Amino acid sequence: MRISGGSRFQLAALWLAAVACTSRPSSDGPAAATDTNKGVPAAVPATLSFTGTHWTLIALGDRDIMAASAAREPHLTFTADSSRVSGSGGCNRVFGSYAMSGDRLSFSGVASTKMACTTGMDIETAFLPALAWVARWRIVDRHLELTDAAGTLVARFQAKATP
Repeated sequence: MRISGGSRFQLAALWLAAVACTSRPSSDGPAAATDTNKGVPAAVPATLSFTGTHWTLIALGDRDIMAASAAREPHLTFTADSSRVSGSGGCNRVFGSYAMSGDRLSFSGVASTKMACTTGMDIETAFLPALAWVARWRIVDRHLELTDAAGTLVARFQAKATP
């Protein structure tokens, strides 16, 4: 996704404003997003794959993300054979394409449905535009980390166990 200089500034301002409005979850709840490896179900494979894994958003930049409900969790899944990405922004379905070469990653044609939701919209309005900043990816433990070209964390996801 290519963005002009002026549009990039506007996108950055929008993203920062939206992230600033996102509340931080309490760390004392059973589903705290900052819980790195505690309580990870055994069904999560020891070696995770970028593709085919259900990646649940747990942080945008330095802000922890807590979904309003399991049904409204922001997440992404990458398909290898078609280079497609799909998931949810927290309210709407998300879909698009990605290109990967080594640890480099970019998104294109990312779009979403346009429903209005009473919860989850604050996360979604920050999450989707942030994908334009992604330049690299890495898997650390059970987390997928997407960073910008300077190595700054854009988004962190946790692998979700499959039944």
